Amino acid sequence: MGLTEATVRPMTPADVPAVAALEAAAHQAPRPAEVFADELDLPHAYLWVLALSDALLGFIDCWVVADEVEVLDVVVDPGARRKGHARRLLSHALACARARGAQTAHLEVRVSNTAAQALYTSFGFVEVGRRRRYYPDGEDASLWSSSLSGSSAASTA
Repeated sequence: MGLTEATVRPMTPADVPAVAALEAAAHQAPRPAEVFADELDLPHAYLWVLALSDALLGFIDCWVVADEVEVLDVVVDPGARRKGHARRLLSHALACARARGAQTAHLEVRVSNTAAQALYTSFGFVEVGRRRRYYPDGEDASLWSSSLSGSSAASTA
């Protein structure tokens, strides 16, 4: 399952069941399939999947509003992690957001998710705050932001 064989493409309604399954495998409190189906109709929502043949390796969900992009979710199938798939999805999403006028990116991540934090740091994100007891299990969310202007890891990753 190499990166060169997989394709980043827009999510379609046919992808929603597989995306919901990936979401359920990744999160303790997953969003239901209906949320993804509804987002496909929102003009500010941008959802992409990383597909290998008929299998989905991961997805990313972003909202671009005014000059900002909020990365809502980056999920990679547990069996396909540590192969650069999240990097590829994030790079694609940030490039598309820049093309739509976004100048700043925001996201939140569990304080315990050091692998994701390392990825975000490589894209120029920095921690800017915390949301105490944000997740259903009581864990804090770490808030991160990155400028999308100029030369950053996000433009070269």
